[in-house]
Amino acid sequence: MPVSGLVLIATLAAVTAAQAPTVAPSAQERTIGSWVLACAVDPMTDRGDCVLRHRLWIVPPADGAGGIALEIVLREDKALPAVTARRLSIADTKRAALALGASAELRVGAERMVEAPCGLEGRDAICLPAGEAVDRIAAALPEANRILVRLRTAATVAGGGGEIYALDLDDTRAAIAALREQVARHPPREAPPPARGLMEQLERLLRGG
Repeated sequence: MPVSGLVLIATLAAVTAAQAPTVAPSAQERTIGSWVLACAVDPMTDRGDCVLRHRLWIVPPADGAGGIALEIVLREDKALPAVTARRLSIADTKRAALALGASAELRVGAERMVEAPCGLEGRDAICLPAGEAVDRIAAALPEANRILVRLRTAATVAGGGGEIYALDLDDTRAAIAALREQVARHPPREAPPPARGLMEQLERLLRGG
């Protein structure tokens, strides 16, 4: 076969094998006082996924596993402090302990300590104030200068010594406003309902979602 024919075949093969480019979610991260606001937007739906996390970790990520963080989350239009362990798996035993009958104790500024029961939402363990404490903590959070956190789990987390973590706060009101603005522009996907009971929690961890 002439050389020109071989070149044509090679060119056609290259064209046939070409693949369309992929589009990754747009991601942005910025620091507001003591907080880090990280958002990713799905280019197909314009739905957003925002996390407002304290810049210091309660338990830092290590050995390929994620960390345990203090976040601010929006629940029924209230901004609340939450202890979170995101993207859990059944092999991630230390962090998964937060999803299994655990809780966190929170003290926001000068307010009385409140219990924050933990639950599994999708693959995320989220510990939030509940009951009558919700309104009180939501009102105190924007101006609080510090949050104290203690983890209460049946398994060992971060040494299991009942350590109290102190996280100083700065520009919390501005950080909450920025989170609300992002959520208004790019509403999040509908959150999965909390897991009901131990068996459903384990099932979610096993199937990874």
